[in-house]
Amino acid sequence: MVSKSESVRVTICGDEYSIKTDVDIETTKKVADMVSQKMMEIKKGSSIRDNAKIAVLSALNIAGELDGYKGKCEEVQKNFSKLKEKADNLLKKIDLVLRES
Repeated sequence: MVSKSESVRVTICGDEYSIKTDVDIETTKKVADMVSQKMMEIKKGSSIRDNAKIAVLSALNIAGELDGYKGKCEEVQKNFSKLKEKADNLLKKIDLVLRES
């Protein structure tokens, strides 16, 4: 499948950007809004006014959140694997009982 790049204009923290993207435009706008909101949150909560520093702090915050979600996802996958193993064992026991009757 060939990716089709599209250009979309977004506003992040008051600055307008033209972004080429391989994902749909609505997703790109949604992500840009999330970045903008994070930057505004940091801007309001600190004395830093340099947008480059605010962008770096925002990236660190977003990366930290992503890392936390990845950890939770891995934990859910491990729990799912354990449950699947238990279910498979129960099915084997049920099959064994049904064969014996």
